[in-house]
Amino acid sequence: MKNLISVFIILINLLIFSHSKGQIGGNNSFTFLKIPSNPTISALGGINISKTQRDPNAFLQNPALLDTSENNLLAVNFLPYLGGIKYSSVAFVKSFKKQPFGIAIQNISFGDFQQTDAIGNVLGVFSANDVAVTLSHARRQGNITFGGNLKFVNSVIENYRASAILLDFGGIFNHPKHDLAYGIVVKNIGIRLKSFTPNDNPDLPLDVQMGVTFKPKYMPIRFSFTAHHLYKYNITYLDKTIIKKDLSGNIIENKINPIDNLGSHFVVGGELLLSKNFNILAGYNHLRNRELSQQNASGFSGFSVGFLFKTKIIDLSYSYSGYNTAGNLNSFGLVCDFGKIIK
Repeated sequence: MKNLISVFIILINLLIFSHSKGQIGGNNSFTFLKIPSNPTISALGGINISKTQRDPNAFLQNPALLDTSENNLLAVNFLPYLGGIKYSSVAFVKSFKKQPFGIAIQNISFGDFQQTDAIGNVLGVFSANDVAVTLSHARRQGNITFGGNLKFVNSVIENYRASAILLDFGGIFNHPKHDLAYGIVVKNIGIRLKSFTPNDNPDLPLDVQMGVTFKPKYMPIRFSFTAHHLYKYNITYLDKTIIKKDLSGNIIENKINPIDNLGSHFVVGGELLLSKNFNILAGYNHLRNRELSQQNASGFSGFSVGFLFKTKIIDLSYSYSGYNTAGNLNSFGLVCDFGKIIK
């Protein structure tokens, strides 16, 4: 057990001091992996690695959340994304000899595009899509669970392809007496198998995250706080083309607000536990708010809400996430106990 913890700490330190893959800007590839895979996560702000309630989607956020209680659970999720893009995912958990294993498929379809030559003559149509296949396993030792995901990721644009093998490593500590859990995960480390072009070598979507989820004893609310991109402090985008002036017309230096920069590392979520069968969820993602809100009209950017309705066989979930005044997102999810259905 101590050896596992030591290896995990060494891995995180190596990533924190790695500068070659430390950017989160527009030079990343396979960024669809950052899209929340189900409505519950979307409603909680888009990132949550410490919510331990039974959910077969959870191992995509943190492989240590894979649990034998999710045996035979099947999840199907659909997100009509911006610009007619369609994102969907399927996840299934099965236990063998009291050990949980998970498999998931994520797919994002960008639709069909008109193909033309250099002077605009129509040659036909082509499509573009991204796919990720994830295999997951976790082992529990006392109150601590360690897990890992192995991913094959493939992107296609017309006849151009890019692929990679990625790994996630995660851990979760469940308090033995209280509704309290701490999580940590390193996401998307690996190797690129193929690039779109010989000179194309964008960064992989690396992330290091830590989070805590807890429920005060006498409150019907469960809170979650998640910190992301812990390997790099400055993650806020600065548009250097914007020129700011004071009342006298003097140019003011355009720089990042340190409070915004710090806050951009955190996602806050909450669940109002109205009953055993119905929860209301809400979240706030400060990075999304800063990146996507307009200067004079932030609207609902960064905020999200949703609900979770649970029965003995089927769970239904929905979320509404604020992105920009030009458009926000709805997502829909269904979880069913496959073992009970086939009986």
